[in-house]
Amino acid sequence: MADLLTYGRQRTVVVTGADRGLGLALVKAYLERGDRVFAGKYRRNWHLLEELKELYPETLEIVDLDVRSEESVAEAAKRILAMTDAVDILINNAGVWLDHNTGTILEHRIDYGAIMEQINVNALGALRVTEALIPAVLNSFDRLVANVSSEAASMTECSKEDQFGYCMSKAALNMASCIILNGIRKKGGAVINLHPGWMQSVIGEPADPDAPYIEPARPGEVKFYTTPEITAAGFLRILDEPERFSRHMPGFVNYRGDVMNW
Repeated sequence: MADLLTYGRQRTVVVTGADRGLGLALVKAYLERGDRVFAGKYRRNWHLLEELKELYPETLEIVDLDVRSEESVAEAAKRILAMTDAVDILINNAGVWLDHNTGTILEHRIDYGAIMEQINVNALGALRVTEALIPAVLNSFDRLVANVSSEAASMTECSKEDQFGYCMSKAALNMASCIILNGIRKKGGAVINLHPGWMQSVIGEPADPDAPYIEPARPGEVKFYTTPEITAAGFLRILDEPERFSRHMPGFVNYRGDVMNW
């Protein structure tokens, strides 16, 4: 209850891709603070959310959600909207990385099916969920959409020669964020794109807790892994003060609050 007093009120938060990793860490962080959370569950064979539900039976709602499917998104939204008419913060966290063995433009190993799947999940998935829940978002106090993007979306900082699918899908997500904001700005809505950093949790794969260091992409560059819990804590600090970021263009920041280059 002390946390609720600190933040003034209980928020209602929706988190997609909440089965494990960053999504699960975000759900835990908001629940520990006293907020109400709707957690999107995709993997039927993962039960960490059910374990969390035993600890927070009154404030956690688990919702089956496959962001690739319009039908699944519609059903999930219907269930959420039956229990609340206001969503303070929508966090589009569900994502996938499938560029494991793809090559450069010269290597003739580009997997176009994997590219399309990543765009469908990472960009269109967030758009589907946002469209379904935007009336409730705009009916709330915060009126905030948070999209988990990536430094891979940055045109300015691009140094990759491969990973077309992941980079293109996150760039598409950033553009969707701009268009969404254009549509909701006059109603007080805000959009923030968040880069989680290099986490000890690989999208679609088991976490690798024994890999604290990544080989620099450029001479002199050092990148250290963060953890889902550290990133989630950083995201909460940012989303508590969205007014720090311009509403004329979506914020694009990392988990520490540093502004990212588009």
